Amino acid sequence: MAKGGGSQLSQLKSKLHSSGVTDRRQLSKKSRSRKGGQDEKDAAAARLNKINTIVSGLNPFDQKVTKPKHEVLGRKIKGAVGRPGAAKASGLAQRRETLLPEWQARNRTGTFVDRRFGENDANMTPEEKMLERFATEKQRRAAKGAAFNLNDDDELLTHYGQSLSGLDDLADIRLPQDDDDDEDPGRLTAQGHFGGFGDNEDGDKSKADVMREVIAKSKFHKLERQKMKDADDELREQLDDELADIRGLLFEQPAVPTPAPAVDPKAKAKISVFPGPATGANATAVAGASTDASEAQDKPASSYDTFVRELAFERRAKPQDRLKSEEELAAEEAKRLMKAEKARLKRMRGDSDDEADQDDDDDGSRRKRKKGASSSSAPKRAAQADDLDDDFELDGMTAGEVYGLGAGLAESGAVDESDDEEDEDEEDEDEDDDEDADDAAEGVEIEDDDDDEEDEDDQDDFADLADADDAIQIGEDEESEQEGDHEALTGSAQAGSSTKASKAGSAGSGAKPTPVTESKLPFTFPCPATHDELLSLLETHQIDPKHIPTVIKRIRTLHHPSLAEDNKYRLQALIGVLIDHALHWAGQAQLHQSTTGQKHKLAFAIVNSLIPHIFSLSQSYPTASAEHFVSKLALMQRNLSRGLAKGPTEADARTWPGLPELTLLRLVGSVWPTSDKQHNVTTPLALLIAQYLAHARIRSVSDLASGLFLCSLVVSNESESKRLFPEALNFLFSTIAILGSLGAEKKQQRQGLAKIRGVAEEYGIPTPDVDAAHTQQLRLSRDGTVEPAEQAVDLPSLITTKSSDADADEQQRTALLSVALALVAKFSELYAGCTSYVELFTPFSALLSASPSTSNSSVAASLTRTLKLASSSRRYLRLQAHRAIAIASHVPKFDQQGYNPDRKSALDPDVERVQIQKMKALIKKERKGAIRELRRDNQFIAQVRRQDQEAEDQSYKKKMDKIMSTLQVERSEQKQMERAKANIKRRASKK
Repeated sequence: MAKGGGSQLSQLKSKLHSSGVTDRRQLSKKSRSRKGGQDEKDAAAARLNKINTIVSGLNPFDQKVTKPKHEVLGRKIKGAVGRPGAAKASGLAQRRETLLPEWQARNRTGTFVDRRFGENDANMTPEEKMLERFATEKQRRAAKGAAFNLNDDDELLTHYGQSLSGLDDLADIRLPQDDDDDEDPGRLTAQGHFGGFGDNEDGDKSKADVMREVIAKSKFHKLERQKMKDADDELREQLDDELADIRGLLFEQPAVPTPAPAVDPKAKAKISVFPGPATGANATAVAGASTDASEAQDKPASSYDTFVRELAFERRAKPQDRLKSEEELAAEEAKRLMKAEKARLKRMRGDSDDEADQDDDDDGSRRKRKKGASSSSAPKRAAQADDLDDDFELDGMTAGEVYGLGAGLAESGAVDESDDEEDEDEEDEDEDDDEDADDAAEGVEIEDDDDDEEDEDDQDDFADLADADDAIQIGEDEESEQEGDHEALTGSAQAGSSTKASKAGSAGSGAKPTPVTESKLPFTFPCPATHDELLSLLETHQIDPKHIPTVIKRIRTLHHPSLAEDNKYRLQALIGVLIDHALHWAGQAQLHQSTTGQKHKLAFAIVNSLIPHIFSLSQSYPTASAEHFVSKLALMQRNLSRGLAKGPTEADARTWPGLPELTLLRLVGSVWPTSDKQHNVTTPLALLIAQYLAHARIRSVSDLASGLFLCSLVVSNESESKRLFPEALNFLFSTIAILGSLGAEKKQQRQGLAKIRGVAEEYGIPTPDVDAAHTQQLRLSRDGTVEPAEQAVDLPSLITTKSSDADADEQQRTALLSVALALVAKFSELYAGCTSYVELFTPFSALLSASPSTSNSSVAASLTRTLKLASSSRRYLRLQAHRAIAIASHVPKFDQQGYNPDRKSALDPDVERVQIQKMKALIKKERKGAIRELRRDNQFIAQVRRQDQEAEDQSYKKKMDKIMSTLQVERSEQKQMERAKANIKRRASKK
């Protein structure tokens, strides 16, 4: 700042002097007297305004200058020079005028709400409003007074259920009587109208009149209610009188005359009559009936009283039993089976009910007796409706010999030898049988020692089966796996020997054991831990094969997991036993296929009946079940590896699965989900099927049947997931190429074979068995067209076929070719939506056209049609096609305002973008301004609060200072008084 103007004080003085602002004290006495008449307030305001103007001009901080980047002559920029002090002062003044009054009146309310009853209801008259307000006030007073009322209002006199205190309300109303007809009708009308409402309509009613009208209305309504109640009572009594007639119409029945029974005089005196209500005249009747019993019996009782007694003594409905849990139902079913088994054994032995009741003493010990004493002293029980005449004397014969029920648990050696030694003195068989039945119900495993003495050398392929757990050995060498013997799937090592021993025993005795019927089937069985125990159990009890599902169901019921802690592990072992038994019957079907057709049908029926039990147990114990299935699949894979190592084309190499293996594969697909991407059981299943189809060589009709069965399993398992299974398609291609006829002429056959080999080489399909020496006998010799099988073909019979008839063999190969064509159609439907459908089924179309037996089939026509449709729906790969986009052309925009460096959107040719940018900038500016104003408002409110708090504190301080000052003055006066007293006492003491 230049110093030419002098200091700030000198500039202020010069400004004040030039503006004419002078101190009033500096004026002369004459000037002050001359200006005394001027308004002092206006002069002071004008003087203050001049001073503020001078001061603001001298303060360099009252102005804020924004220097522009480019100086342009003659251009005025808005907001270049600002006055922050003045702006702040004006903002504070504006807030004092607007924001401060609102904040100070934030808790004030200036409205009045009239909440008087009926004040806002335009439909009520002033009298009604007053009446309602009075009634409401009375109710409030009564409610308040009742809280402190010590009188007991509940003890009231009643008559017919009505309070007697309410009858006094009608004392002041004279009710009309029958002899009052001569009274004045006008007065009665007026009295009936409660004084009349039309006497003084124009005049205002007093409070007493209004209250009288209210009381009159109340008494009138009470009278009306009493009349209605009396009418209802009369109607009820009338209905009670007519009840007998109504009941007679509803329950009318023809009267049947019955002769009166002769009553003994002694017994007549003992008859007691149910007394009726002795009220009024009935009391004398009852008294008379008590003196003369014969008259009371001859006199019929009232029908109404009888009906009331029937309703009084009617049995009430009892609550229904709650729904029981699965554990409770299993426990009840096990208890029922054990009870039924005990009853069956007692009926079989012919025990009486009295002896059955005496089985359990108070000490819990069982009564023991001799056989002779039992037969001589025990009385026979009465014949029952369910007895089958099985309680006659057996004449030294056992129940098993008479009824064919088998020797039972005790007679078959199921009891330990130690128990037999202790019972050498011919202890009662009843006790032994009951103990064995109880042990079987509790899941006790009863060992059979006689099985160890049987011959174990004579075993066949499917009955002599090693345990799968022993067959799987970790760490086994590959050479032993490939060069070892074929291992069987089932886990019964003594099945064959026990079966043959039983056959030999029955042949030696000359009598064939008869299977028990379902009605004589035992109810309790021990839970077998191995397949040998299950076979022994079935043989011991002579169970018919069709009753095996019933036996399994009872075993599961008796060994439910909720009944014992170890039952869970027994049921887990039972899964493997059931799997082995299903495979055992599948092996029996394979053995007896060539002899009779009924045997294998029964076997597969038993297998199908075991599947629900295996599925249910697998759902309960998935881990244990998966281990059983995976062990079987691993065993099959090792057997396949051994067969392939021995030679895939050798006749004795077992490379294709038999009926037990196929049954296991079908069982896995039925129990476990096959649509999962990765599964612990079904994934090994798919890999094993693929290995069979890819590595096993075709040698006979049985091999073709096994492979087609595997392909049918693939179709069933992959129906949901639609995963590609190339091994199945390659096997079907080889099957059709081997079975399809090529014509009678050799030239035609050579051309057909060349076409087949060309298609296989083009698409990379391995066909090692096509036109091989060991498959030439499988080709059809007839050229007739073969259609796909519409009905199910018995593949198990083809798997086990050993027919030597040429015609039968030709029919079998034709059936296999029809099955292969049907499977090709199934796979075509399965992979219809696959992108590689053309590449997958074009070889089949060419193969079917090369053989005369399949060229005209419906499958060939269907494949040709679907391939054309799939090919037409394809599109060649090409670059992405775009429509040509024209180069954007803009009309030249001339800036009419000229160049302006401060205008940011001057160079943007897009008008919409310019407007959007302007709106965004404006919104941003307004948002920042709003935030700034809100911040200043908060600062202003905080300053006002601080000032109010300071004023309150100052006022409080002044008040406390005043109080302290008063207390100090009082204390000073008190001390002065005390000193004065002390001085007086001191002076008195000196005297």
